[in-house]
Amino acid sequence: MKNLASVLFLALSLTLACGGDGTEQVFSADPPLVLDEDERPAMVTIPSDYDPSTSYPLLILLHGRGATGQLEAIYLRMFDVIDAKQFVFVYPDGISNAWNATEACCDLTGEVDDVGYISRLIDEAQGVYNIDAERVYLMGHSNGGFMSFRMACERSDLITAIVSLAGSTFNDPADCQPATLPVSALAVHGTDDETIPYEGSMNGAFSFPGAVETVERFAARAGCNVDSPAMLESINLTGDDVAETERVAYTIGCDEGTDFELWTIEGGPHIPVFIDTEWATRTTDWLLRHSR
Repeated sequence: MKNLASVLFLALSLTLACGGDGTEQVFSADPPLVLDEDERPAMVTIPSDYDPSTSYPLLILLHGRGATGQLEAIYLRMFDVIDAKQFVFVYPDGISNAWNATEACCDLTGEVDDVGYISRLIDEAQGVYNIDAERVYLMGHSNGGFMSFRMACERSDLITAIVSLAGSTFNDPADCQPATLPVSALAVHGTDDETIPYEGSMNGAFSFPGAVETVERFAARAGCNVDSPAMLESINLTGDDVAETERVAYTIGCDEGTDFELWTIEGGPHIPVFIDTEWATRTTDWLLRHSR
């Protein structure tokens, strides 16, 4: 799998040079805070008007392989929306800049317990900040998307909803057995993704379901009728004044409080260049409407 760091830098440069109104991204004036400082540091940015008496949603961003949490956050312009959306934002780094998500993407020989690490980050964040335990979210790109789906499989007791960009899940459905309430999921995937193909892969160890099957698996676990999806209005995420992203929602028959969506970026690559804060705004809005 390709190393994402240099490609993300290019995408970030294109976003700032060509995207939207050309405004600069917003960064915290102070150095970010740190969780798990003694073992595996994870940076944290909180709203500038953070109030300890207020309960905040928690959003953890999981980068793609070869990238970092901070680079991924800059690329997706997540810092720009923290004050407006009012959430505590954690952006850790995987060991060797990867997450031990699935055999396909990206197995680290089973020696790294990233499920345990992310679970500890959630626990520590709840101990340091006033976190609403019913509004804990993950957002992942590529390898981070795979990791987000794995957390939805194995720690559904902690996670409320996830967003995956260009990710997938275990190839074998039996490997995903949520112990508690299903986790709502939004998958976003480009049809021209040459790294994690939209249609999935059946290539030995590099095997995983396509975008449609991935979402339908999670929807079916929550009792949704996957034969009756709703077509939502297409949206424009990547520019050119074209609503290139088709949206499908699975909501009929789902367990209370859960729903599932697939946003298909027609012609979208593995690392799309988004308009301004269009990604950050729309995906955080989607996450924040979910609560346990």
